[in-house]
Amino acid sequence: MEFSLTDLAKRFWHFAWLIVLCVVLFAGAGFVYAKSGKVITNYSASRTVLIAKNNTDVRDPNARFLADKALVPTYEKIAQDDAVVSAVQKALPFQMSKDDINEAVKVQNPTDTLTLSFQASGSTTYRAKTLANVYAETFAEVGPTLYPDMGKPDTLSKATGSDVTRSSLKNAKKLTVFGAVFGLVLSVFAIMVSGIRKNYHEAKKQG
Repeated sequence: MEFSLTDLAKRFWHFAWLIVLCVVLFAGAGFVYAKSGKVITNYSASRTVLIAKNNTDVRDPNARFLADKALVPTYEKIAQDDAVVSAVQKALPFQMSKDDINEAVKVQNPTDTLTLSFQASGSTTYRAKTLANVYAETFAEVGPTLYPDMGKPDTLSKATGSDVTRSSLKNAKKLTVFGAVFGLVLSVFAIMVSGIRKNYHEAKKQG
Protein backbone atom coordinates (compact mmCIF):
# COMPACT_ATOMS: atom_id res chain seq x y z
CA MET A 1 0.00 0.00 0.00
CA GLU A 2 1.54 3.29 -1.11
CA PHE A 3 1.86 6.28 1.17
CA SER A 4 1.20 9.19 -1.20
CA LEU A 5 1.59 12.91 -0.61
CA THR A 6 -2.20 13.19 -0.76
CA ASP A 7 -2.52 10.69 2.08
CA LEU A 8 0.09 12.62 4.03
CA ALA A 9 -1.71 15.92 3.49
CA LYS A 10 -5.00 14.37 4.62
CA ARG A 11 -3.30 12.97 7.68
CA PHE A 12 -1.84 16.36 8.58
CA TRP A 13 -5.27 17.94 8.15
CA HIS A 14 -6.86 15.24 10.29
CA PHE A 15 -4.33 15.83 13.07
CA ALA A 16 -4.12 19.61 12.69
CA TRP A 17 -5.45 19.95 16.24
CA LEU A 18 -2.47 17.96 17.51
CA ILE A 19 -0.01 20.18 15.63
CA VAL A 20 -1.62 23.33 17.02
CA LEU A 21 -1.68 21.84 20.51
CA CYS A 22 2.02 20.93 20.41
CA VAL A 23 3.00 24.35 19.06
CA VAL A 24 1.03 26.13 21.79
CA LEU A 25 2.25 23.84 24.58
CA PHE A 26 5.94 24.03 23.68
CA ALA A 27 5.81 27.76 22.95
CA GLY A 28 4.19 28.26 26.36
CA ALA A 29 6.80 26.07 28.00
CA GLY A 30 9.60 28.13 26.40
CA PHE A 31 8.00 31.37 27.56
CA VAL A 32 7.46 30.13 31.12
CA TYR A 33 11.03 28.83 31.32
CA ALA A 34 12.38 32.20 30.16
CA LYS A 35 10.36 34.05 32.77
CA SER A 36 10.94 31.63 35.64
CA GLY A 37 13.86 31.65 38.02
CA LYS A 38 16.81 33.98 37.95
CA VAL A 39 17.61 35.63 34.64
CA ILE A 40 21.38 35.80 34.17
CA THR A 41 22.35 39.16 32.71
CA ASN A 42 25.78 39.80 31.26
CA TYR A 43 27.38 43.16 30.49
CA SER A 44 30.15 43.86 28.00
CA ALA A 45 32.35 46.89 27.32
CA SER A 46 35.29 47.53 25.00
CA ARG A 47 38.36 49.75 24.84
CA THR A 48 40.49 50.26 21.74
CA VAL A 49 44.26 50.59 21.54
CA LEU A 50 46.01 52.03 18.47
CA ILE A 51 49.44 50.56 17.70
CA ALA A 52 51.31 52.36 14.93
CA LYS A 53 54.76 53.81 14.39
CA ASN A 54 55.22 57.46 13.50
CA ASN A 55 54.88 57.95 9.75
CA THR A 56 56.40 61.43 9.77
CA ASP A 57 59.08 61.80 7.06
CA VAL A 58 58.44 58.23 5.87
CA ARG A 59 58.92 57.96 2.10
CA ASP A 60 56.25 55.31 1.62
CA PRO A 61 53.49 55.59 4.27
CA ASN A 62 51.52 52.77 2.63
CA ALA A 63 54.45 50.38 2.99
CA ARG A 64 54.81 51.41 6.64
CA PHE A 65 51.09 50.75 7.18
CA LEU A 66 51.36 47.29 5.62
CA ALA A 67 54.42 46.53 7.72
CA ASP A 68 52.62 47.60 10.89
CA LYS A 69 49.53 45.64 9.87
CA ALA A 70 51.60 42.48 9.47
CA LEU A 71 52.69 42.80 13.10
CA VAL A 72 49.19 43.16 14.55
CA PRO A 73 48.69 39.37 15.00
CA THR A 74 51.93 39.40 17.03
CA TYR A 75 50.60 42.24 19.19
CA GLU A 76 47.38 40.27 19.63
CA LYS A 77 49.37 37.31 20.98
CA ILE A 78 51.36 39.58 23.27
CA ALA A 79 48.12 41.06 24.62
CA GLN A 80 47.15 37.60 25.85
CA ASP A 81 50.56 36.79 27.32
CA ASP A 82 50.67 35.67 30.94
CA ALA A 83 52.79 38.69 31.88
CA VAL A 84 50.03 41.03 30.69
CA VAL A 85 47.26 39.01 32.34
CA SER A 86 49.19 38.90 35.64
CA ALA A 87 49.67 42.68 35.52
CA VAL A 88 45.95 43.14 34.82
CA GLN A 89 45.11 40.92 37.78
CA LYS A 90 47.24 43.10 40.08
CA ALA A 91 45.85 46.35 38.69
CA LEU A 92 42.17 45.45 39.02
CA PRO A 93 40.31 47.02 41.99
CA PHE A 94 38.47 43.72 42.49
CA GLN A 95 39.62 40.11 42.63
CA MET A 96 39.66 37.88 39.54
CA SER A 97 41.65 34.79 38.75
CA LYS A 98 43.80 34.77 35.62
CA ASP A 99 41.58 32.09 34.12
CA ASP A 100 38.52 34.27 34.70
CA ILE A 101 40.27 37.26 33.11
CA ASN A 102 41.23 35.22 30.06
CA GLU A 103 37.66 34.00 29.73
CA ALA A 104 36.10 37.44 30.24
CA VAL A 105 38.30 39.37 27.79
CA LYS A 106 38.42 38.94 24.02
CA VAL A 107 41.23 40.63 22.10
CA GLN A 108 40.35 41.32 18.47
CA ASN A 109 41.77 43.24 15.53
CA PRO A 110 39.06 45.13 13.61
CA THR A 111 39.45 44.61 9.88
CA ASP A 112 41.99 46.81 8.05
CA THR A 113 43.05 48.73 11.17
CA LEU A 114 46.15 49.05 13.35
CA THR A 115 44.06 48.69 16.49
CA LEU A 116 43.28 46.05 19.07
CA SER A 117 39.86 45.95 20.66
CA PHE A 118 39.66 44.69 24.23
CA GLN A 119 36.10 43.49 24.83
CA ALA A 120 35.40 42.57 28.43
CA SER A 121 32.33 40.97 29.96
CA GLY A 122 31.16 41.14 33.56
CA SER A 123 28.23 40.63 35.88
CA THR A 124 27.81 44.41 36.33
CA THR A 125 28.41 47.55 34.27
CA TYR A 126 31.19 48.58 36.63
CA ARG A 127 33.07 45.29 36.34
CA ALA A 128 32.79 45.16 32.56
CA LYS A 129 34.00 48.70 31.87
CA THR A 130 36.69 48.55 34.56
CA LEU A 131 38.11 45.30 33.19
CA ALA A 132 38.14 46.67 29.62
CA ASN A 133 39.89 49.89 30.69
CA VAL A 134 42.44 48.24 32.98
CA TYR A 135 43.31 45.56 30.43
CA ALA A 136 43.84 48.06 27.60
CA GLU A 137 45.91 50.40 29.76
CA THR A 138 47.99 47.54 31.16
CA PHE A 139 48.71 46.21 27.68
CA ALA A 140 49.79 49.68 26.53
CA GLU A 141 52.26 49.77 29.42
CA VAL A 142 53.49 46.16 29.52
CA GLY A 143 53.33 45.27 25.81
CA PRO A 144 56.36 47.35 24.71
CA THR A 145 58.48 45.76 27.45
CA LEU A 146 57.76 42.33 25.96
CA TYR A 147 58.35 43.48 22.37
CA PRO A 148 60.54 46.62 22.36
CA ASP A 149 60.13 47.12 18.60
CA MET A 150 56.39 47.57 19.01
CA GLY A 151 54.92 50.89 17.96
CA LYS A 152 53.81 53.03 20.89
CA PRO A 153 50.34 51.82 21.94
CA ASP A 154 47.86 54.67 22.37
CA THR A 155 44.72 53.95 24.35
CA LEU A 156 41.62 55.58 22.87
CA SER A 157 38.53 56.77 24.72
CA LYS A 158 37.74 54.98 27.98
CA ALA A 159 34.84 52.59 28.20
CA THR A 160 31.99 54.26 30.08
CA GLY A 161 28.56 53.25 31.28
CA SER A 162 27.05 54.42 27.99
CA ASP A 163 29.39 52.11 26.07
CA VAL A 164 28.27 49.01 27.97
CA THR A 165 25.88 46.61 26.27
CA ARG A 166 23.58 44.29 28.17
CA SER A 167 22.52 40.80 27.15
CA SER A 168 20.37 38.22 28.88
CA LEU A 169 21.03 34.49 28.71
CA LYS A 170 17.28 33.85 28.81
CA ASN A 171 15.50 35.61 25.95
CA ALA A 172 11.73 35.15 26.25
CA LYS A 173 11.02 35.85 22.57
CA LYS A 174 13.72 33.48 21.28
CA LEU A 175 12.77 30.68 23.68
CA THR A 176 9.08 31.04 22.81
CA VAL A 177 9.82 30.83 19.08
CA PHE A 178 12.17 27.90 19.65
CA GLY A 179 9.48 26.11 21.65
CA ALA A 180 6.89 26.69 18.92
CA VAL A 181 9.21 25.41 16.18
CA PHE A 182 10.19 22.41 18.27
CA GLY A 183 6.53 21.59 18.90
CA LEU A 184 5.76 21.89 15.18
CA VAL A 185 8.64 19.64 14.14
CA LEU A 186 7.91 17.08 16.84
CA SER A 187 4.20 16.84 16.01
CA VAL A 188 4.83 16.60 12.25
CA PHE A 189 7.44 13.90 12.78
CA ALA A 190 5.14 11.93 15.09
CA ILE A 191 2.25 12.13 12.61
CA MET A 192 4.47 10.98 9.74
CA VAL A 193 5.92 8.07 11.72
CA SER A 194 2.52 6.92 12.94
CA GLY A 195 1.13 7.16 9.38
CA ILE A 196 3.99 5.13 7.93
CA ARG A 197 3.59 2.47 10.60
CA LYS A 198 -0.14 2.32 10.01
CA ASN A 199 0.30 1.90 6.25
CA TYR A 200 3.02 -0.71 6.79
CA HIS A 201 0.78 -2.84 9.01
CA GLU A 202 -2.11 -2.51 6.56
CA ALA A 203 0.18 -3.55 3.70
CA LYS A 204 1.29 -6.62 5.64
CA LYS A 205 -2.34 -7.64 6.28
CA GLN A 206 -3.10 -7.37 2.57
CA GLY A 207 -0.18 -9.72 2.02
